[in-house]
Amino acid sequence: MQLNPVHRGRALREREDGFTLVELVMTVAILGIITAGLFSVVLSYFRTTVDTQSRITESQSVQFAAAYWQRDVASIGVRHYDPATKTYPLQRSVGVTPACSLPAGTPVTTLAWSEYDPGNLDSTAPPGTVTVSYLTRPAEGSSELVRVRCTGIDVDSTLVVARSLDSVPTVTCDVACGGVGSAVPTFVDLHLSAFEPGRNDTTSYTATLSGERRQS
Repeated sequence: MQLNPVHRGRALREREDGFTLVELVMTVAILGIITAGLFSVVLSYFRTTVDTQSRITESQSVQFAAAYWQRDVASIGVRHYDPATKTYPLQRSVGVTPACSLPAGTPVTTLAWSEYDPGNLDSTAPPGTVTVSYLTRPAEGSSELVRVRCTGIDVDSTLVVARSLDSVPTVTCDVACGGVGSAVPTFVDLHLSAFEPGRNDTTSYTATLSGERRQS
């Protein structure tokens, strides 16, 4: 069946018709609304991802430092034999002066305890003294917390336990930190403040690391 010239021209015009201006404007407007919504969702996702990763990194850093702090505080207890009472009373064990040489930095505190040589069977032999010193030193525009363990004058290990500190940590005790005998602290807390990892601003977070002495 062949179309007459009038119908053929009308069909040709219909095939050549495109979008009207109104349709084009509406399409662009709808696309703009959809794009803006998607951009907001994507931006929120990346912001949440960065914040979540920062919190995870914070948690890992605090847990790492807390593991050492709790173990060190649990160990404190310097003892010396008292011939008069034939006992081994507790000596000062928090805020002591280490016998070893510490690296350059700002001291936070030094914890100490007695450690006997398991290979020495002489019951009268005096124990050695172990000290663990915490200090801060500059690092990449902020500070880092360093743990130095010594046996007598010998340095056993040096380890960075926290980074990005914005101030020197402080130490508090349930009693006077420098007490002796029954006044040696049972609970010792380390308070630190650090910049959030992965952030370009000055936002910081705080954490309190708590430890309890095991010796009585």
